[in-house]
Amino acid sequence: RLWMHFIALFGQGVFLFFFGLMDNNSGGWPVALVILIIFAIFVNMAEGTSYGIVPYMIPEELAVVSAVVGAGGTLGAVIATWSFYKTMESTLDSFKLHAIYVLFWSLTCFLMKWD
Repeated sequence: RLWMHFIALFGQGVFLFFFGLMDNNSGGWPVALVILIIFAIFVNMAEGTSYGIVPYMIPEELAVVSAVVGAGGTLGAVIATWSFYKTMESTLDSFKLHAIYVLFWSLTCFLMKWD
């Protein structure tokens, strides 16, 4: 489960970075659309794997863990919006920085451990 979560998050970060590299010289909107679709698939995979590991974290406190995971995703979206998209001039640079942020957090999957 954790390996799939890592792959989903890592793929999300990679394709978000590729999307941040897109301009008219690198294939234009058709290539950007394909990359965005692949990115969206990895986003949905990461959401599914997040909830797939929830029951194994603290089984006695399933409702609390589910709430924290759900609220954490929403809070993370707000933090990312304010950190990367509101403060930077270039939208493409924002995508690249956000991708690096996602890639960093994907590496934390290896620190997750429970009995």
